[in-house]
Amino acid sequence: MTGNIKYIYEDQDILVCHKPAGMATEGAGAGRMDLISAARNYLARKNRGKDTGRQRNLPPYVATVNRLDKPVEGIIVLAKNKKAAGSLASQIKEHKTDKYYYALCCGRVEPDSGKLEDILIRRQDTGLAGVISKEEAESFKDEAITLKDGTTLRTVGGEPRRATLEYEVISRPEDATLLRVHLLTGRFHQIRCQLSSAGYPILGDKEYETPESAACSAKHNIDRVCLVSYSFSFKHPGTGKTQTFEIIPDNPAIRQFLPAQA
Repeated sequence: MTGNIKYIYEDQDILVCHKPAGMATEGAGAGRMDLISAARNYLARKNRGKDTGRQRNLPPYVATVNRLDKPVEGIIVLAKNKKAAGSLASQIKEHKTDKYYYALCCGRVEPDSGKLEDILIRRQDTGLAGVISKEEAESFKDEAITLKDGTTLRTVGGEPRRATLEYEVISRPEDATLLRVHLLTGRFHQIRCQLSSAGYPILGDKEYETPESAACSAKHNIDRVCLVSYSFSFKHPGTGKTQTFEIIPDNPAIRQFLPAQA
């Protein structure tokens, strides 16, 4: 079930939202609400009767520069004007923002901290991300790669891309591990794919699960992806000052294993 959006900060340049799990960032389709549409409605209601400098009946300007997968909960920053959108987009492209996630994974992650570096593609047959080797990446041509076994795999979304993240263990409850993940590159399904490929699928993630993680999710009655973008830092597009926004996850499986000060 999709919860309600929480608007946690707003000024003339940005609107910071806590997106619930199950809501698309945008493009949800007819009859379904997505974050962008909901934010426009929210701003339109707030601005009703005010002189905002925009033509009447013209929807408020809202642009997203960072997205989250539909099943993933967390912070999204929306730009309320083109200048702010350009500034935020440039910061993300130049890796000048900091984004942290909580991820509750199947198994005992070792060591206590580390880095994952992989080459990712997006598969045409499943639409999901996949990890490939350097040799397979070098075979890329015309939206296809040749796998080690000689078969050809069609891809979408351009050439293979390097994906990097850092992690540290927060706690190890029973047969799972709660991680703090620092995202260093922003690839499609990156954290979900990399952790699954490393042998630690995120609990509740049916798209990247293994038989073991599916059993662990069922054992603990987890039915939502246990991945939350909880912290986002960037330079404010108007003031130039660094701002950090953090949330406490709604996800109950993650919340119960967080230290008291988190």
